[in-house]
Parts: sequence; C-alpha cells; structure tokens
Amino acid sequence: MATIFKERSWWQFPLTRITIALVLGILLGKYIPIPQWLLLLSLSASTAVWIVTNQFSTLAYFKKKWIAGLSILVAFTGVGIGVYQLATKTIIQIKARVILQESPIKKPNSYQATAAMGETLLLIYFHPTTNIYSLNAGTTIQLHKKPLPIANTSNPGGFNFKEYAAGQKIHHQIYLTPADFTIINKLNSSASLLSKTKLFVLSVLEKYIPIPKERSVAEALLIGYKKNLDKELMNAYSNTGVIHIIAISGLHLGMIYALLLWLFKPMNRFKKLHWLKRALILLIIWGFTMLTGAGASVLRAAVMFSFLLLSEQQNRPNYIINTLAASAFCLLLYRPLFLWDIGFQLSYAAVIGIVLFAKPIEKWLYIKNKILRHCWQLCSVTFAAQLLTLPLLLYYFNSFPNLFLFTNFIAVPISGFILYLLIGLLVIAPISFIAKPVGAITEWLIVQLNDFIQNSASLPFALTEYIQVSLAQTICLYVCIVGCAVWIAQKNNRAFWLSCSGIILFVAIRSMSLIQLQQQQKLIVYHAPKYTSIDILEGLGHRYIGDHQLEQNTLLKNNYLSPTRTIYRAGNPLLQTRVYLRAPFMIGPNKKVLLVHPRLSFPILNVVPEIDLIILAGGVQIPFAEIAKRYPQAKLIFDSSNPLWKIQLWKKEADRLHLRHHSVPEQGAFEYNL
Repeated sequence: MATIFKERSWWQFPLTRITIALVLGILLGKYIPIPQWLLLLSLSASTAVWIVTNQFSTLAYFKKKWIAGLSILVAFTGVGIGVYQLATKTIIQIKARVILQESPIKKPNSYQATAAMGETLLLIYFHPTTNIYSLNAGTTIQLHKKPLPIANTSNPGGFNFKEYAAGQKIHHQIYLTPADFTIINKLNSSASLLSKTKLFVLSVLEKYIPIPKERSVAEALLIGYKKNLDKELMNAYSNTGVIHIIAISGLHLGMIYALLLWLFKPMNRFKKLHWLKRALILLIIWGFTMLTGAGASVLRAAVMFSFLLLSEQQNRPNYIINTLAASAFCLLLYRPLFLWDIGFQLSYAAVIGIVLFAKPIEKWLYIKNKILRHCWQLCSVTFAAQLLTLPLLLYYFNSFPNLFLFTNFIAVPISGFILYLLIGLLVIAPISFIAKPVGAITEWLIVQLNDFIQNSASLPFALTEYIQVSLAQTICLYVCIVGCAVWIAQKNNRAFWLSCSGIILFVAIRSMSLIQLQQQQKLIVYHAPKYTSIDILEGLGHRYIGDHQLEQNTLLKNNYLSPTRTIYRAGNPLLQTRVYLRAPFMIGPNKKVLLVHPRLSFPILNVVPEIDLIILAGGVQIPFAEIAKRYPQAKLIFDSSNPLWKIQLWKKEADRLHLRHHSVPEQGAFEYNL
C-alpha cells in the first residue's frame, strides 16, 4: 500500500477530492434545479456501490478502486446539492412582532439594526430621535407598519445589495419613527461574555488612544470593529493593496497563533501538559474568532489552525493542502453560501498561492545577507499571495493596486508590531502609568502607518482603474497561471500550450468586447441619492452631466459612477460627443431627451415637435397633461434628486394620463440607447 501511495500522490489528498465534489454539488444546487427524489436516489446508489465494492478482497479492491472513489465523489456531490437546498429553503413571512438581534448602530441619518422575523431577518432603520438606549439585543418590538421588500436599486455593475442581503437571510426592510413601534418585552439578562469583552476592548482603546482616526484603525486591526473607520482612509488602504490589514483575516489570526505558540513554549517540556496547551490555544483562537464577528476568512484560519493542532495531538502527518481542504469542507457544510463570499474566495486563493508558489519564488534569488534574505522571503510570500488573488481582484473590484508589493513590504510588519502592542495594551490596561506610554507609542505608529498609506495612495500611478474582466476571462487567467506554473516546475510542454491557450482566449474575449462597445451610444441616469447624475457613454468614453460634487468626490464617484463606466469600458472622459447638447435637450441620432432641472429653463412645448424621454430632476413640476397630449409615447424618468413623496404623486398622475415612467430611487439606474 505504501508503494501505491508513493506512486499515486493524489491519493494523499482525499479531503481535497471530496471538497471539490462538495463544491461541485453546491454549484449544481444553485444553477440546476434537481428534484429531491433524484438526489436521494443518487445518494443511495452511490453509497450502495461503495459498500459493495468495499467488500471485495484487497487485490480486487485496488483493481476496482476507481469505482469506490467515484461513488464517494458522487455521494459528496449529492451532499453539496442537499446542503445548498437546505440553506436556501427559507419560508419568508411578514410578522408584526420581531426580536432585535443587536443593539442599534449609529448611521449618518439613522440607527440600524437587524431583527428576527420568523425564519428570516428584518433590516430596521430607526429615526434619529429614537431612544436607542431602550433597544438592546433580545428586545421584542411590535411593528405598526408593514416592512417593504428590499429592491435592487443599484447601478449597472454596482453592488447588488438585494442579492447580498438575501445571502444573509434578509429580504425586507423598514424605517421606524418612535410612533411606528412599541417595545413589548425588554431582555433584562446581562450582556454576553463576548459583548462585555468587546466593550472592554473599545473602552481601553478609547482611554489610551484618544485620536478618533487612529483609534478607529486600532479597533479594526484588533477586533475587526470598522463602524468608526474613516471611509477615505479605508479607500486609501484598499487602493494600495493593504486592505487586509484592517479587515480581520487569516493574517491576524496567524500572528496571534504564532504569539500563542511562543507564549506556551515552556509547556513543551512537560508532555502531560501538551493537551492543555493545545486546548488553551484553541480556546483563545475561537474566542478571538467569535469576538471579531466570525467572518469567512478568519473562520477559515480558525478551522485550519484547529486541524493543525488536532493532527499534532494525534501524531499524524499533516499536508497543508489537506488541512485547507478540510477547513473549506467544514465551512461549506456549515454555510454553503460562503462559496460566493468574496472574503472566502480571496482568503483561500491567497493561502493556496502562498503554499504552492512562495518557496519556488523565494528560490529565484539566493541572498547571503540574513536581513535581505528575510526581506526577500516577505516579498515572495506577498507576490505568491497576489498571484492567485489577482484574477479575483480584477473581476470583483475592477482595479489593480500597482504599489501592492511596496506597501505590503512596509505596512505588514508595522501592522504586526502594532497588533502585538495592542494586545499588550489590553493586558496592562489596569496599570495606567505603564499603559499610557504604550498607548502613545501605538498611536504614533498608527499615525505613521496612516500617513504612509495615504501618501502612497495619492501618487498618480498608485492605482489602475476601469479594468473590466468577465467571468470567462477570469477563468482564462487561472488557466494561464496554473499552466505556466506547471510548465516552469515540470517543463511540461502541454502545460505551456495550455497556458498560451488561456492568454490567447483572454485576449480574444477582450478584443470582441472592445469591438462591440466601440459602437455604443447610450444614456445612463444613475441612482445616486439626492444627486442628479447622468452619463452619455459613447464608444470607450463618457461625458458627465449632473452635479459636479458627485464627480469630484472620490468615494461617491467610486460607489455610483465608476462601476458602470467600467463594465462598459467607458472610463475615458470626453469633451465632445456625437450627441448634440443644447440645454435643456440632448439630441442623439435617433432620440431626443429633455432634461427638466431647476437651473434650466423649461422649453415652450408647442415649438418642440418630438420628445422621446423626459428626465425630471430637482423636484421641478411639469405640465403632465400637456405632455400626455403632445408626446403620448414619451417616457418620464424621475431621478434620485427628487423626494420620494413627490415621485409617488407624479407616478399617480402619470398613470392617470397613461404615461410610461421609471423611478430611479425605487427601480435603479435607467439605461437608454441614443
């Protein structure tokens, strides 16, 4: 048997095989409707085949081993289908009595909380005048108004909040004033240990790191608390490729795991205490995981370290790929929707990249100097992690941080030192005369880190934007990377041609897309709350019409404008277009658009022969009856600068006059071919 395992190394990774089968089953469950009777039949048949095959003699078993292996893979594929169906089989009910799952969180214009409503969750926004101190986790409230379904009001290519919320089992939302609800039952039990721990951590940081901006980074770095984090600062971390520093991930847990191994190292001398050492490490790791909110990436690391410790306890050989597969298997059984979680995908891509490529990349250069060698090791790990995450980053975020290697080389060691200082600060917090200088040093380091990140992000070449990569192109990139890696490692000519095929197909898909989009000429009315925002897309460029505050604000521009310009490859600003602009009209080759805005004069309609589209902005009233008489085929577009109450009145008037209409705040962005 040892010979077989040596010759067939793939047998050494059984958990990898069944995890791939589980993933395949989850994908089949999402995209192909499979009846339960067929699922049960396949599970029963595959299990029966495995049992029968397993009863053969040893010689016969190894001759027919592929049958047993195939039956196991089929069985776990069925398990994947089953767990996905169970996870998504939710009865959505509207209930008037709900139970708060958390204390309300301060937002710019409201307080936000989630509440249990039957088998689903309800997203609640409380009016700013609400007494939130009477609302805690476990409080039961009676609603006096009906929740509304969450609508997808995103812009093309933008964040789909409806789909994201559905993945969290949130399908409805409601806005409550103090008169819209009544407290039925207030939970009087003491707060949980995790809640008390989080409050203690936040109070210590508030006491010893007084500057709010730096304290918010400390909160995010230590326990993943990002509610106070400055959005512009977070954008700078993202644009420089070090967002993982303030987004709790396996990096943080790895640092804590290394610290725990060092702290408990004296216990290695006592064999009888080995189990206690591992139990304490597991307890601390999982306590930290729960404290940070148990995100997909930190859960992956917690499960992986748990398997490492357990395999060490059993004195069994450990293969890191098997350990990774085991952690993914457990997480996907627990929550199959993790498969579509961006953090989950990036986390596993980064770790697999480090496992497979870090050592080979490190061997590219031999450096005698110990300090320089350690620097090169850090660079090789960063490069290896980026290698497999790059296609996902391009696909999801449509940009690339050009300075990622440089910024990670500086920021990761500093953030690790800050993390250890913060942990030490929590330990010595009661001794204020020692804690104060430690807090001051930590705050100074965070100031330096923030300045470094913001200065790097402000460089004109720090970020490449408007990179549009489709799912097919993402797959082509992975084919190219994997093929190239195999070719370099094994000098396999087939792998070389596979890699070439991936890059050729990638270029072909991109070229076809560019040729098609060169001919585009369309108008986009964006969903940007309280703003008038319009783009004319022509070829591979855009001309912006609307409130300039939106275009000039980097955060707002990235949220509302950039995603659409990216998917249509129209990132280049245009000074002139073939669409003729003569206020208040936009005249295309086939269509004429009227923009009604407070700063534009309304035209005399009896001299305008034809209007195809009318965009209403800024709450300006128009003569609906005259429009219905002169332009019965025209469509009315109510943009996001209009108040919702006025849009409701306009919709009723338009329906009465049989005019077509589109409400951008309620239905999302409007696209129109000119």
